[in-house]
This record gives sequence, structure tokens and C-alpha cells, in this order.
Amino acid sequence: MNRAAFLKTSMIGALALLLLIPVAMIRDLIHERQARRNQAVGEIALGWGGRQAFAGPYLVVPYERFWTEVEREVVDGIRKERRTERSRSSLLRLPVDTMDWSIGAATGEKVRGIYRARLYTATIRAQGRITLAARFGMPDSASRYRWGTPRFVVGVSDPRGIRSLSALAFGNQKFDFAPGPGDSLFGSGMHAALSGLAASESRTVAFSFSIELAGSEALAVAPLARNTIVALRSDWPHPSFQGVFLPVQHEATRDGFVARWQVSSFAAQGAERLKACEGGRECAALTAQELGVSFIEPVSVYQQLERASKYGFLFIGLMFSAFFLFELLRRLAIHPIQYLLVGLALAMFFLLLTALSEHVTFGIAYAIATLACVGLVTTYFVRALRNKAAGLTFGGALALLYGALYMLLKAEDYALLAGAGLLFALLAGVMIATRRVDWYRLAPLVPGEGGAAAGAAAGAVPHG
Repeated sequence: MNRAAFLKTSMIGALALLLLIPVAMIRDLIHERQARRNQAVGEIALGWGGRQAFAGPYLVVPYERFWTEVEREVVDGIRKERRTERSRSSLLRLPVDTMDWSIGAATGEKVRGIYRARLYTATIRAQGRITLAARFGMPDSASRYRWGTPRFVVGVSDPRGIRSLSALAFGNQKFDFAPGPGDSLFGSGMHAALSGLAASESRTVAFSFSIELAGSEALAVAPLARNTIVALRSDWPHPSFQGVFLPVQHEATRDGFVARWQVSSFAAQGAERLKACEGGRECAALTAQELGVSFIEPVSVYQQLERASKYGFLFIGLMFSAFFLFELLRRLAIHPIQYLLVGLALAMFFLLLTALSEHVTFGIAYAIATLACVGLVTTYFVRALRNKAAGLTFGGALALLYGALYMLLKAEDYALLAGAGLLFALLAGVMIATRRVDWYRLAPLVPGEGGAAAGAAAGAVPHG
């Protein structure tokens, strides 16, 4: 390759690298718009209800323990005894035996400006059983106990979303819930004071309650019962199951999904975690093991935009390579300004796609941006090259490239495999098409090297 070809190749490479600047700026814009969208969604959730998570329930029994300390000593051969009365206040936390959560969640949207937040309203019915031993399981020793009013505790991550709440049916009695977790281990929640609950005999008590809860993004349960069953039904067709426990059964259709979790005492270890959190402060270990579902799009529009922008340099590189091969094989001089204009048009595609995606669905936005970009580039090719067939060929190739990119963006699980296959196929096509080219004998036309005659032969206007 002679000096002129080397200079032309270096200039084209420099232009391609220069065009990375607008592509990078568009990617920064996508991140900025995503942050603004997240802020708008957070503000909507602030008034509706954020991510909701239940923890519990369990029973908190305040008590005061009294005992007598006896000290014996011998003074001057006389045995003496000194008694001191001691007392200590503490809390006893008792997990429930079984807990069944039945949850139905209906999703919807609220709009702020051009941004939409996905919200849900969940109707929750809870029932279970708890075994209460005599003296709440405390050893029958020389100590004496004064029992306070037991509290039935349920942790709720965002109580602002509580729309309605039934009374707690505990055995044959009903108790109203009160705001506040009722235990310092939770930062927020609700509790019911079980006044009159006797500690004299062992028994198993059934309980139940229901709640209507509003939230956004996700719904989760932190199981603290010895055995927990969660049945969840929703109209959201794209569930994303989260947490350390996956559903044992689930089925998703276009009309929604149903899922069922079953967590045993060996897996949840609710009693052990309650015992480990006896320090009295808010304890993250109680909510560390959750099960739940997310109500968000599997691939958001901004994720698709970011993934699309990552292929910007690929588009520019492929089109510049095609331009350069056309210039070499057809002996047609193409000015660097023409390279630059086409590269800017390709970069503009991603800006159009970002702007349109905030107002229409991603598929429609992609189609409009593709038609605009392909139409502009094809028209420019036909006019600049003074060759209709060549211009339409470039436009058709660009349209196929955009179609392949769209398939990559939709292939969520196979995007990497499809992308690698596409790049390999493109490279193989270029290598096969140029396998007989003698690169040492080829050089792009430049002013002063016969460009006028060759350009006229190709039907193009020479530059000079």
C-alpha cells in the first residue's frame, strides 16, 4: 500500500475514533435520562408506597424476672446468710408454628410528565398457628415472673402503603392493630396488643388477619415462622423472582402468573434468627432471607438504549469499511467530509431512538429512527455517488444491519451469542469478498492521481 493509501486509511481511522465522542455523549445522555426517570418513579412511590416486604409474624412477651441471691459466709465460727432481691426486665420472642400467606396483586401505572411508574395493590390474607407453652416456655425454677401484655408483631417495610387492615383474630378473640412495629428489631410495621392472654396453660392458637397494601417495584416476604407457605397471584406477565427462596411451583402467561413458595423450619431458621437478634436494636438478619417477586420490565427501555448505543462504533466502522472498499474496488474518490457526514448520521440514529423511546414504545421508536436514518443515508449515497444502484445497495445493507441490531436487543438471554455470531459473519463476509484483492496494487484516488478520469468513469463528480 502506497503512501497515499496509508494517509487515507489513517484519516478514516481518525474520523471513526472522533465519532466516538458523539456516541459517548449520547450514552451519557441515556444515563442522565434514566436517572431522571428513576427520580420521578421514586417521587411517585413516595406518595403511593415503595418496595414492600413483610417480616414475621411473631409474638413478643415483655416480662420482669425476680429472684433471690443468697450469699453464705462463716464469721467467728458462725454461719451467716445474706439474701438480696434481684430483678431484670426483658423480652421473650416466640415464632409462630405455621404461616400461610395468600396474596393477590393487581398492577397499574401512574404518570409524572413523560415517565411512568409501575405500581401494584396487593390483597393479603394471612393465617397460621402458634403454640404457647405454660409460662411461655420459661423454666419453672425459683424465679418469679411478672408478665406484660404480649404483642403480635408484623414488620412492614413501608407502612404508608397500608390502605386497609382488619382486626387480628387470635383464637376466639379479636384485637385491633396499632401503628408501629411493637419491637425494636424492626424499623417499621404494625402490632396488636393481646391483652388478657394467660400464661398459665399450654395451648395452640389459630390466628388470621388481612391487609390491603399498595407498593411499587417488588413485593417480598421474610419468613420467620417455623414453616411458611406463600401463594401469590398477579396480572403481571413478566415476573422476576427474587430472594434466597425460589418458588416450588410457578406458571406465567400473558394474563399474569401464579407462584407458590414453601419454606421449612430448616431453611428459614426463624427461631434461631430471632434468638440471634436479642440485642434489642434494629436487626437486619430478620429480613436478610426473603422471597418475592419484582413487577418491573425484564429489560427496561433505557437498558435497551444503552445496549444499542454500545453498537454505535460497530455501525460506523462497518460503514466506513464498506465506503473504503467501494473506493478501492470502484476507483472512486470519496472525500473525508463525506465519511464524517455519514458517521454523524449514524450517530444521530441513537439520539433519535432515545428521544422517541420516551414517548412511544421501543419498537415503534426503533422503526421511526431506522426509517429516518436509512432514508437520509440512502438519499445522500445516491446523490453523492451519482450511482443509484450503489446508493440503494448501501441503504439496504444499513437497513439489514439495523434489523439485526433490533433482533439482538430483543434476544435478552442470547444477546451475547447472537452478537458474537453476527460479528463473525460480517468479518467472514468481508474476508471472503476480498480474498482475491491485491492490496499492494490498490490505492484510493486522491486529487492529482487520476481521480478526475476515474471518477468520471464511475459516474461521480471528482474532488479537487
